[in-house]
Amino acid sequence: MGTQKAYGSPKWPGVNPAVGAAASSGQPTNQKITAAVGAFAAAYKNHLTSGTVTPGSRGTGGGIAPATGRRSSRGGGGGSGAKRSRAANAGAKLGHFLSTARQSGLREALRQFDLSDLRDKSLDEFLDAVVDRLSGDGGLIDDETLNRAMSLTIDELAENIESVDEFETLLESGDVDVEEMLQILYSNILSLNFEQKEYGVVREKISRENTSDFFERARGIIRAIVRDELSRERDLSSLNWNSPDGKRMADEINHEVLDILIHNE
Repeated sequence: MGTQKAYGSPKWPGVNPAVGAAASSGQPTNQKITAAVGAFAAAYKNHLTSGTVTPGSRGTGGGIAPATGRRSSRGGGGGSGAKRSRAANAGAKLGHFLSTARQSGLREALRQFDLSDLRDKSLDEFLDAVVDRLSGDGGLIDDETLNRAMSLTIDELAENIESVDEFETLLESGDVDVEEMLQILYSNILSLNFEQKEYGVVREKISRENTSDFFERARGIIRAIVRDELSRERDLSSLNWNSPDGKRMADEINHEVLDILIHNE
C-alpha cells in the first residue's frame, strides 16, 4: 500500500503523539501500534461524524512505496463531512453490486451499473471499470484514497480469479459475504488514511524502510482485529442498497469497523 503524494498530518489531539511514540520505540510492539491505530480511528470517526475540516500541521517527507495488487492504486488526503457520505455511497454501491450479482446474476448487475459492454473484456479491464464505477468521483481530495481502497477490496475478492467467467461463477455461487466485503472495504479505507495522514510523523522517527514496515504491520493489525472480533450476522439479502436504508447500513458498518479498533486501543 502506498501513495505518490503524502499530505500533512491532521491536527487531531492525541493522534500524532500516539503514532510518534509507537514509531520511536525501537521495535514497536503490536500493542503500541494498536494504540496508535485506535487513537487515529477515534479521531477519524469524529472527523467523519462532525464534518470538521482539519488542516495539515506540516508537510511530509518523501513518497510511500507503491501499493500491492495487480493494478495501480491511487493517493488521497484532507476531507470533510462529505467524506462520510462518499464512503457510505461507495459501500452501498459495493453492496448493491454484489447482492445483485448473487441474486440475479452478474449480467444483471452489470446492466444496472451501465457496464454491460464489459462482459467480453479482459479480467484486468473488467475489474478496473468495476472499481471506477463503484468508487465514483466526487471531486474530493480523498477520492483517490477511496478509489484505492475499493481497488484493493475488489483485488482481494478476485485474488484467485483468472477470468471474467470465473469471477461470474464466484459472485453467483452465494459464497461471497456482502457484510464481510464491506468490512474489508472500510478496513482498507482506514488503513490508507492512517498511512496517508501519519506517514510524515512516522518518517520523522525512523528510516524509510522501517516506516514501510510500520504501516504494513498496522494494516495487518487492522485487518486481524476486524476479521476476528467484528461479527457478520446480518441478513442483508432483502436490503435495497439504493435506498437511504442501504446507505445508512453501509455507514453503520463503517462505524463498526472504527469502533472495534477504538475499543482495542
